[in-house]
Order: sequence, then structure tokens, then C-alpha cells
Amino acid sequence: MPKYLGVYTTACLTRKQLEQLVKQLLAGDGEVRCGKAYASTVAGQLICLFSAPSKEAMDAYQKQRGLVPEHLWRIDLETQDGELVSVTALEGA
Repeated sequence: MPKYLGVYTTACLTRKQLEQLVKQLLAGDGEVRCGKAYASTVAGQLICLFSAPSKEAMDAYQKQRGLVPEHLWRIDLETQDGELVSVTALEGA
């Protein structure tokens, strides 16, 4: 399944609100899954790694949750065992 990296501004959230948001994202059970989240309270940013069947599914997921991305990138390549490989090639591995 394609992967996406989303960057969101969270400067207006309290630490507790940020923790609740991350828990909600990680607990999702639909076709879009948040596999990892990174937050900086200093920079007011949240970075999430998602798996989604399509960009349209990712857009609908974000809209439903009120997430407005500063950036959203589809990940085509990632490293495995020191080699840069296609994300789709990893699906069968």
C-alpha cells in the first residue's frame, strides 16, 4: 500500500490535546492507517507516516479529522538493508 508523509501545524494545541490527537491517529482502523507520529512542541509541528490506498483516500481521511497538511508527500522509495527500494516492492517482503 502506498505510504504518505504528512506535516501539520500543532502550535495551537496543548500537550494534552496533542497527545489525544496522536492517540486517535494511531488507533485508526479504516483503510488509512497512521503507523508513526513525530511531534515537536518547540516547533509546533506533527509529522505522521500513513499507509493509504490512494491520495483521494488520504485527502478524505484528513478532511474527516480536520487535519490541514502543510505538506503531504507520497513516499515512493525507502531504504531496506541499506538499499533504496520501491515501497510497493516491500509489500510482498
